[in-house]
Amino acid sequence: MTMSQKTTLSWEIQIVVSMCVGYGMLMLCRTVMGVVGPAMLLDPDLQLDTASFGAILGWGTAGNLMGKLTNGVLADRLGGSKVFIASVGFAAIATFALGTLSTNSAFFALYFLTIFAKSAGWPSMANIIRSWFTQDKHGRVWGLIATSSRISSVATTLLLSSLLLVMSWRGLFFIAGALALVIAVILPKFLKNVRSDFSEADPESDEASLRLSKSADEHPLKESETLAAIIFFVKSPRFWLISLGVSSLAVLFEFQVFIPIYLSQTFALMPAQAGMASAAFPAGCLIAVFSGGFIYDKLSKKNIVVVMSGTLLVAILCLLSLRFLGANDFGDQFELIITIGLIFVFGFAISPAYYIPMSVFSISFGGRHCGLLVGLIDALAYFGAMIFDFVGGAVANKEGGWQDFLLILMVTSILATIIMTTFLYLDYRDGKDAAA
Repeated sequence: MTMSQKTTLSWEIQIVVSMCVGYGMLMLCRTVMGVVGPAMLLDPDLQLDTASFGAILGWGTAGNLMGKLTNGVLADRLGGSKVFIASVGFAAIATFALGTLSTNSAFFALYFLTIFAKSAGWPSMANIIRSWFTQDKHGRVWGLIATSSRISSVATTLLLSSLLLVMSWRGLFFIAGALALVIAVILPKFLKNVRSDFSEADPESDEASLRLSKSADEHPLKESETLAAIIFFVKSPRFWLISLGVSSLAVLFEFQVFIPIYLSQTFALMPAQAGMASAAFPAGCLIAVFSGGFIYDKLSKKNIVVVMSGTLLVAILCLLSLRFLGANDFGDQFELIITIGLIFVFGFAISPAYYIPMSVFSISFGGRHCGLLVGLIDALAYFGAMIFDFVGGAVANKEGGWQDFLLILMVTSILATIIMTTFLYLDYRDGKDAAA
């Protein structure tokens, strides 16, 4: 390995670690609401039930939707690192403020702003990755970033659930917000947008820089403005397929924020116990995305179709099994163990298809407008998730509603499998035609 390659590797590691830590803070700001949910429902000072808590989540998802439509364009124009750092700082302040609130309308507004800020994470990182990493590394870099989000989700779920034993739910918002704010202050020293931001950079002798420059020059959108890029995207069948596929998967991922309440109400668990048990979902996601990014780069597109479709079929079976358990009595202790295991496998099964194909596709297809493309896809995805938050909370709030809740997830999972398999097949076919 030459000195230039060693220097490049050092920079790339620094950039990946910075993005992982920053995105971990964004995930912390999002995760805390799900962890404290059962405790908030039990707080006599609040007028919350499962339906109104679902409405809080719905307003948060609305913030995600609005943020995706604006933050992607900002990241394309201002630079990914600037927007990313600002999003961590803003999410930290909004999360801290959530701990001071008492009315439903205030929770709706502040959680909207928290998730609006969090929504900038993925589009801004797409810009940073496009500027820093060649295409043969995109899968593993996205896998590492997704892994960091899952690690933070597991760690914060367990940590916050443990803290919930000794402090109020308000204290958890204060801790999460303060920690994220510290990281936002530190990040600018380490997170750079392009190689030239390092004083010792020598782009002319850097092979990776030359390959990145060549790839940018050959992209069909290199001279296009925002409107022309949007028209280019919406004319592509693959854009609509990946958008609908990720929308279905986003609905499945919303199950995560309902899991503590689901376990608490189904098995009569204390809020802290339910929060700890819910860590099974992000733990499954963590294992899947950590290995999935490296495997994705090594698989042929034909094999990617088979692997991703197979994992989504497993997700359908998990939901079918959860519904079967809810309709039959096998004893609470046995059912709880099996339920936690199924939630783990469910998280494992849906994560690779949710995180990696869209992220890799957005950089290669979107080019310098990758932030815009990520934002558009995610906006459509979170529109579906927002509807589910309101509907799912209302359905679960009824007597025996969790069975109907799981049925909605089952139907969505079947749709996700069909749509994502079709997208991956078309991506494989178009790639084969281009090579020929």
